[in-house]
Amino acid sequence: MVIAMKTYAKSILLALTVLLAAASASAEELPDPIESVETATSDLLAKLEEVRPLYDSDRELFFQEVEGALGPFIDFEGFSRGVMAKYYRLATADQKAQFAETFQNQLVRTYSSALVTFNNEKIVVLPLERPPERGRATAKLEIHGADGAVYPVTYTLAAVDGKWKLRNIIVEGINIGLQFRSQFSSSMQRYRNDIDAVITNWDVEIQES
Repeated sequence: MVIAMKTYAKSILLALTVLLAAASASAEELPDPIESVETATSDLLAKLEEVRPLYDSDRELFFQEVEGALGPFIDFEGFSRGVMAKYYRLATADQKAQFAETFQNQLVRTYSSALVTFNNEKIVVLPLERPPERGRATAKLEIHGADGAVYPVTYTLAAVDGKWKLRNIIVEGINIGLQFRSQFSSSMQRYRNDIDAVITNWDVEIQES
């Protein structure tokens, strides 16, 4: 029995060692978060310049094209989970997936419409102030307007499937994730905790907020 217990303990220790080594290897394989932000920003601005005329001629295609460039950089599932907050555990798997899709469509449309006014401005991605920790990183950017104004932006990044993805945005001190979370909570109260109703009316609620 003693020998068996020692063998069992040794097996557990070996398994833990393998898991820790795998976790360490995964962390080392992550790209530099600043390079990820710079690449995503460059790709998005290039796509925006290419499809800008579609905003007036075929807006749905414009949104699709921008989403193609923007989508891979955003963790829509994680972002929407943070927006649902305490209500996430009350939702069914279908409701979670449906809201993630609804949230993605709304966010892309809002962001795309804002970007279409972007013209000759400059975006500067600043060096990391502190290294990534536990699969999280914070990247700061500066948007330099044509009028000389500088707008600070902070990206909260999360490591997802070996890539850095956007989990939240803070623009000039306004936490977008918290704003959406507050809106979701208010909608849950308005619709008497009917998650389906909140999802169905999400676009309207955001436009009216």
